[in-house]
Amino acid sequence: MATLHKLEEQLTCAVCLDQYTNPKTLPCLHSFCQHCLEGLPLDKRNTIYYLFCPTCRHYTELPEEGVPALPAAFTLNNLKELYSLMKKSTDLSNPEEARSTCGDHGKPLELFCESCDTVVCINCSYRNHKHHQCELITDSYPKHCHTLRESLLRVEGKKEALKKVLSALSKRDGEIREKGERVLKEIHEMVEEMINVLRQSERKLTEQAKRVTDAKIARLSDQMKSAEMNLNLLENVKDCVDKSLKTSSPQQLLGSKRQLMERLSEVTAQINIEKLYPREKADFMLSKDTKPLHHIGDIVTHSSTVLQQCRVKKVECFQHVPKQKKFLFSLSMEAPDSSILSVPLSSLRCSLVPIRKSDQPVYTTVTTTGTDSKAYRIQCNPSTSGTHTIKVQVYGVQLEDTSIVIPINPYLDNISPVCAITGLNNPWKINVSDDDVIITEYFGDCVTILDKEGEKMKIFGGKGGNNNVTFSSPHGIAITPEKNILVSDCHSIQMISMDGYQVASAGEYGSGQLEFDTPHGIAISPITGQAYIADYGNHRIQVFNPDLTFSHSFGSKGSVNGQFQLPHDIAIDSEGLVYVADTENHRIQKFSPDGKFLGQFGNKFFSYGKLHGPIGITIDTAVTGLVYVSEMGNNRISVFTTDGMFVNRFGSKGSDLDQFSCPYGLAFDKDGFLYICDYFNKRIVIY
Repeated sequence: MATLHKLEEQLTCAVCLDQYTNPKTLPCLHSFCQHCLEGLPLDKRNTIYYLFCPTCRHYTELPEEGVPALPAAFTLNNLKELYSLMKKSTDLSNPEEARSTCGDHGKPLELFCESCDTVVCINCSYRNHKHHQCELITDSYPKHCHTLRESLLRVEGKKEALKKVLSALSKRDGEIREKGERVLKEIHEMVEEMINVLRQSERKLTEQAKRVTDAKIARLSDQMKSAEMNLNLLENVKDCVDKSLKTSSPQQLLGSKRQLMERLSEVTAQINIEKLYPREKADFMLSKDTKPLHHIGDIVTHSSTVLQQCRVKKVECFQHVPKQKKFLFSLSMEAPDSSILSVPLSSLRCSLVPIRKSDQPVYTTVTTTGTDSKAYRIQCNPSTSGTHTIKVQVYGVQLEDTSIVIPINPYLDNISPVCAITGLNNPWKINVSDDDVIITEYFGDCVTILDKEGEKMKIFGGKGGNNNVTFSSPHGIAITPEKNILVSDCHSIQMISMDGYQVASAGEYGSGQLEFDTPHGIAISPITGQAYIADYGNHRIQVFNPDLTFSHSFGSKGSVNGQFQLPHDIAIDSEGLVYVADTENHRIQKFSPDGKFLGQFGNKFFSYGKLHGPIGITIDTAVTGLVYVSEMGNNRISVFTTDGMFVNRFGSKGSDLDQFSCPYGLAFDKDGFLYICDYFNKRIVIY
């Protein structure tokens, strides 16, 4: 060890106090690390650089190539190799001492550097760990042993947890493998069953083909026999005539000529060549239908967590039969990643629950649509109309609910009028509040408030009415949230109080903002309180704020989507969507509150959904959510869903209680009774 320490001192650079690194020798025979010499200050004289020996201060001319050109200290490099070999040999002969002795300084490792987390000797603490937090090993050892034991406790906890995880993974691996084997078995059984079905179909089709072939061949065989008989008959007659021509004398031939000619005529006359042509055709073929085999199933994962995040994506109503109370629709389901969910029919359950009804859930029958394996056809027999919640379960997991409107009103099949309010002067539009019925009487130039029994309570304008306000052929009417009455009158809009005093007015004749050409229907948005007005002569809809200032307008003259031809009336549903009776285009158009076109219905080519001159419109927002439309051209009321599916109709031209002569305005009261302005019969009919 003393030799090693002495050798270590000889191998220590006087500048960096560490073992030499690439040592260089100066002319004064002192050696230093190359990087230490490169860091020394230089003295320049003329064009030559000099450096001072750090030990003897001897001047040395620096070569042009710099410090690397100085001669290498080969003796020191050899000593470094010898030192390494001796140190390794000493470590191997006494490993315990090597572990407790500093490898750099040969001093005992008595200190622990907390900053560097390592054991050091006293020399190390002064040289390489100066200003670090160092403690005696005897002091640090117990403390760090305690820390390690605490860390081991956490390791033990993790070990136990990982053992449980491995056990769970192993168990789940077994479950998945077992499930996979069952599914593979099910696939095999399903395919085998399908193969058996296909073989049965093959036998059935083969029998059918043979039966058709044999029947046609049998009929063809009868024709062939008949043709062969006739051919033999012709051959016999020909042979007979040929023999007479060859063997008979002239006298004999002429004597039998008549008989021969009659025989020839008889035989040829009884043979109808046309009837002997084949009547049977090779006109049978195989009608293939392999579509059901193109998609025979899916492998689906049904984690309950994932399924709970799935939702019914799309619901489409496509058929209903009112008289049978049968209702059919289709739906598809969307997974969290926006993919369309496909599940076996056996795992899918669907029911409908009426909203605000005491009825029990409506159970359904689920099948596929036939054209799309990921869309499901739902059939049910609801006992009530209106909004229903669709509840869908997949593998027993409830999906996010959605809703649908059942457009089958049990009362529509046998709808009949309750009574009529008569003695009115051509009622045009109507609004029903809690206790009052408010109408415009077109030829009476007035607004009339009736009670539910039909007694006139108040009359504003016209002859014999309250003349605080005057009207000239009033059309539309609506009640604001502040319980004021809005009336479309000639070319303006008037707002009056329930006492008949004018609160505000807006509009004049023209085609600009706040200008009208015979405004008709008015509807108030339940969302914004804004008034939507059918600007009849300008073929547009104007929207006013509650203070009768202009908000916006939409529409123009025409027949494309979003255009109008003399719009008469407006209705707004509970979501603020706008429905316009586009009279001369014979349709209902649907818009967003800002006037964006959403759809249309009524101008269809099949008769049961076609409108003729729709002039009034209202929505039963309280009960069914259905849209009721009065038809001027057909003198009837047609009923649709808000999506435009036709539900039913009632009424015809006439003056009986269940007939109309130009029905105009429509309105529902809170109890679901429908009030209809029967214009030319000068009455209101209540259904």
